[in-house]
Amino acid sequence: MRTSTPSFSNLIKHPLATIITLFVISLALLFLPPDVSSRVKMTCAAPMRPFQWATCFCSNKASAFLDNLISALHEAHGKRHLEEQVLQFKNKLVEQQDTIYKLQNKLRTLSKFQAENTTTKKSPVPADIIGYDTSNFRKSITINAGSKHGVKPNDIVISDNALVGRITTVSGRNSVVQLITDPATHIPGRVVQTREQVIVEGNATAFCKLKYAPRWAKLKKGDDIVTSDIGGLYPPSLPIATVVEHETKSGALFQSVKVLPRVNISKIESVLVITH
Repeated sequence: MRTSTPSFSNLIKHPLATIITLFVISLALLFLPPDVSSRVKMTCAAPMRPFQWATCFCSNKASAFLDNLISALHEAHGKRHLEEQVLQFKNKLVEQQDTIYKLQNKLRTLSKFQAENTTTKKSPVPADIIGYDTSNFRKSITINAGSKHGVKPNDIVISDNALVGRITTVSGRNSVVQLITDPATHIPGRVVQTREQVIVEGNATAFCKLKYAPRWAKLKKGDDIVTSDIGGLYPPSLPIATVVEHETKSGALFQSVKVLPRVNISKIESVLVITH
């Protein structure tokens, strides 16, 4: 009678038989002599060695890769943190440099005023520019000094010992300064070189113009314009502007004169208020 070897499908269909078979094989292996058991183990393990080596190699490589990746992430995070700290230090340095520049500019302006006005007994009020008028028809700035600092309407505002404008509106801590470039500004002035009396008028640009400059006045480019004693509002001999262009039209009684203010309003950050 011929017996057939049980197939894998038959073993699956009869799990109890499979378990018993494996149990019997295990018992047989336990009771084998040591030398035979060793040879059986070596024979069974030999086909698995390549797989074990490959598994170990891949495991080591994967572990090294993960270690390098984690190390790179830590280094990148540390580098980014250091870059942020360096950027913060740079910003603080720029902020401190700007503050030092402002303080030095205030001190220089005040020292220059006191050196060139030794007879003036009143101390000017220093102030920072905190706003600009954006209107095309009016030119003014806002400063952070007001009635609480002793500022009043019609007080004169200067920078680098040259005229900037006058106070028109005052609140507790702020004031509005009408610039010399405002079209509503009319400042009594005098040409230093020719001694001609003129009126400096704004024209809503970076320049001003002279009114009532006689056609016979021998003006030339570079002549200086200062405040005069007429009117009593402005202190005398305060620099206002410099002549840049002049023209005498046929039949006109006065010259057409274009002057440039001595103070570049767009560049100054602080001013002095001369109180009455």
